[in-house]
Amino acid sequence: MPGQTTLLASIAILALTTIVYFCNRVKPNGQGKQLPPGPQGLPIIGNVLQMPKRLPWLEFYRMSREYGPVMYMNLAGQSAIILSTHQAAHDLLSVRSALYSDRPRVVMAGELACKGMHTLLRPYDARYKLHQRMASSFLNTSAANRYTPLQELESRQLLFDLLNGSNKKGEYGIDPHHPLERAMASFIYSLLYGYRLQTGDEPELREAKKVLAEYEQTAKPGAYLVDAFPALNYLPRPLAPWKNKAEQLYEQQANLHLGNLSKALEQEGPNVAKLMHASREAKEMTEVELAFSVGVLADAAIDTSAMTLNWLIIAALSNRAEWVQKAQSILDKVVGRDRLPEWEDRAELTYIDAIINEVLRWRPIIPGGVPHFTKEPDVYGAYCIPANTIVLPNLFAIARDETTFGPEADTFIPERWIDANGKLKDLPDVGFGFGRRICAGRHIARNGLFIKVARLLWAFHIEPGVDRTTGETIEVSDMDCVDGLVVLPKPFKAVFRPRCDNARDVINSNGKVDIDDHLHILNEIF
Repeated sequence: MPGQTTLLASIAILALTTIVYFCNRVKPNGQGKQLPPGPQGLPIIGNVLQMPKRLPWLEFYRMSREYGPVMYMNLAGQSAIILSTHQAAHDLLSVRSALYSDRPRVVMAGELACKGMHTLLRPYDARYKLHQRMASSFLNTSAANRYTPLQELESRQLLFDLLNGSNKKGEYGIDPHHPLERAMASFIYSLLYGYRLQTGDEPELREAKKVLAEYEQTAKPGAYLVDAFPALNYLPRPLAPWKNKAEQLYEQQANLHLGNLSKALEQEGPNVAKLMHASREAKEMTEVELAFSVGVLADAAIDTSAMTLNWLIIAALSNRAEWVQKAQSILDKVVGRDRLPEWEDRAELTYIDAIINEVLRWRPIIPGGVPHFTKEPDVYGAYCIPANTIVLPNLFAIARDETTFGPEADTFIPERWIDANGKLKDLPDVGFGFGRRICAGRHIARNGLFIKVARLLWAFHIEPGVDRTTGETIEVSDMDCVDGLVVLPKPFKAVFRPRCDNARDVINSNGKVDIDDHLHILNEIF
């Protein structure tokens, strides 16, 4: 009975591997220090059953009120520490970044579904630094400032699309996600691949969204048992159905990213993918590795910036709205009613940057943070941190740290970022991560948010939609969200009504953008 023998042998190997695995976990080495406080667990499985099934960042935030800013959990032998204040996250992940810049092993989403090529999940090693080096010259502050004409172009079509959509739907409102997503996607595809997305319904974007949605479900904590018990990956394929799923997802991603890279190389004009392909670093990569490196940049940009603008609109609809009127009053004073806000106005629009800082704090796009990992033992205050510990900065909790950001943390208050002299306070920017793993595209993201936020608030009164059946105003909750690694609000309706007839005329006269209008900009950039 060879089949049964194989099965028994596999189970025996798995059992032995698992025993060895457990025996080599959680060995505090802190010169007599104790582990940080945390919930009491069960033998062997520790706190696995206490792991939140939904919105873990919210539950960890609640737990931090009992156990403090540095909380320990034992996940079936895997040490994990959740950080809930900026001070703790800064001290460990930034000040001691040499120790804490690695990533934990992620079997399903990292090793199997991406063959280790997802930049966000790569360990902090020579290969990661190679990709970081290749991308850095295209993502730094100087480069980000060169890309602003592309962002300005897409912001004009964004206003036009919102206006036309609202004209068609009237008081019932539109779901703003599609035009916001199109604007961000078209910018990043123009920059990276050399072609615009005029409608947001292009097959390239539809496929990218489909693949990204599947991947994010794969990457959700707790989605696959093999991530909690890596020894399961030694099982043969017939006993490991997740391997087929991962292989299918890898093929989808590889085809998507290779297709976009190929299209970029065929473009007549310059683009980032072309320049990366010709770089010295790319000569040390396979074609598919390079394609993943560029593709992950595209995925991250589309996913995050559009979500931030969605949350901004939610804030305008659901929180106290004095900040909207204040922003519009400042815009009218600085810009007037006869033209759109421009980059040159930014020095006088500190309040717009305060709004951007506040939405990034109020609703961090990855509220649970991205886990770091330390291979070495460490000591922090009275606590020991064992070697091979996952360290998770819970951005939702960190953004509610009243010692850093002041009271009423759940309320959208841009003024918390303004000092007595009307200048921006030097408060921590938690939305983009920490230390050596901070988001490299943050300068581009902030520029894009500025021009879109300034123009949205200059152009429109933003109002809730009306229910078609009841005729009642649809209430919007600022905690209704779709769970996932990236957290977006549940679909909602809003009406974008021009603030005056002149605003309508300016939007219409500037909003008709052609499919090739980006080409001369790319030639000027590169």
